Amino acid sequence: MSSTPIKDEASQLAILNSSASDHDKAVACQMLVYVAGPKSIPALVPLLESEKLAAYARSVLEAIDDPAASKALLDALPELQGRPLAGVVDSLGVRREKEAIPALQKLASGEAKDGQPEAIASLGMIGTPDAAAALEVILTQGPEPSQTAAGHAAIVAAEHLSREGHAEEAKRLSRGLIKLFPNGPIHVAAVKLETAPQ
Repeated sequence: MSSTPIKDEASQLAILNSSASDHDKAVACQMLVYVAGPKSIPALVPLLESEKLAAYARSVLEAIDDPAASKALLDALPELQGRPLAGVVDSLGVRREKEAIPALQKLASGEAKDGQPEAIASLGMIGTPDAAAALEVILTQGPEPSQTAAGHAAIVAAEHLSREGHAEEAKRLSRGLIKLFPNGPIHVAAVKLETAPQ
C-alpha cells in the first residue's frame, strides 16, 4: 500500500487545524517534516507555545526551506518564555538565521530571564562574522559562566568562519580564545583551529 496519503501535506494540516488529540497532532508534525512547505507555517505557529507540541512544530519549521519559516520563529520570540522560548532560539540557530542575531544577542546578554544559554549556542551555530562579534562581547564583558558558554559557541563559529571564506576572522577568534582560556577543552580546540592549514 502506498504511504503517500499518510504524508500528504493537506491531510496533515487538516489534523493540526482540527480538535485532534496532542498525540495525533504530534504524528502529523512528524509526517509534515517530509512534505511541509510555506503553507504549513500558519498551522505550526500556534503550536510553538505548547509544552507538548512545540518541539514537533519546530522540527517542521526547521525543515521548511523558505525564509518565511525563519520569520515565523523570529516573530514568535517576544511571545514565548521558558522551554518554548529556548526551543525557538535553538531552532533559529539550527536554521543559521542571520536576521535573528540582534534578538539572540539581547537574549545572550541576559537582559531577558529565559533563553540565555540557548542564545549563546545559537550565535555559534549561525557562525557569521556578526554572530562571532556578538560572542566576542560576551567573552570579554560577560560573567564567567556566560564566558565559558560563549567560548564553546565561539569554537563552533570559528569552524563555520574558516569553512566559509572568513579565515582571518576565524584566526582572530581562535587567538582570542587561546588567551582567554589558557587551559582546558576550549584552549585545545582553539589551538587546533589556530594551527590548522588554510
